[in-house]
Amino acid sequence: MTAGIQRQKTALTTKQYYRVGELAVRFDISPQTVYRMIDLGELKAVHLRGCLRVSTEELRRYEKRRQAEG
Repeated sequence: MTAGIQRQKTALTTKQYYRVGELAVRFDISPQTVYRMIDLGELKAVHLRGCLRVSTEELRRYEKRRQAEG
């Protein structure tokens, strides 16, 4: 497999958006708490195919903010 094909394969398998349930598991909180965080503006979400999703970029920004707050 060439390097170009390998890069494409890796890029296609990288997760770009997370579902509410996945974030609940990641942070060990309830899905309702994730919805509340979205409603309060702590996390920005988008609707994709009728479901709320949080982008990987937004997740990184949120984690950085939380670390800065200490």
